[in-house]
Amino acid sequence: MKHLIRVLIALSILNCLLTSPAQAYSGNFIVKAVDRVVKTLDLNEGDRVSGRFVVVSHESIINFSILDANQNPILSYKNVGSKSFQFTVLESGVYTLQFENLFSEEAKQVTLNYDVQHYILGFPQEYVLLFVVVGLALVAVAVFAILSPKP
Repeated sequence: MKHLIRVLIALSILNCLLTSPAQAYSGNFIVKAVDRVVKTLDLNEGDRVSGRFVVVSHESIINFSILDANQNPILSYKNVGSKSFQFTVLESGVYTLQFENLFSEEAKQVTLNYDVQHYILGFPQEYVLLFVVVGLALVAVAVFAILSPKP
């Protein structure tokens, strides 16, 4: 019984180390006239971010940029109405998505969707967890086969 408790504790610790909350967003917001909206993402090195935004208004254009943890531009688009984007995080930190409506007197509604995929040793987090679960299942079957009474 002590052995089983130790195994469960080890599995719990492994689970905590390998999992982290996924980041995803899907929503709408308004960028007021002559204003900017900033969305921040706390990212880790190796994360991959992909997303898309669409501007909905009479004059459906906006300036969009992504800044890294040091506030250096990664991507920058001027006068766009919709755009898909993706990038890989090279340095951990807070990244910034900026939506600028600085040269318009009309508020703009923006629909934004993005997803952050975490990577462990170059593999998507989901695959690593799958390998761990399958490996533990194989070990459990092997232990069961070894310890079961022989006829």
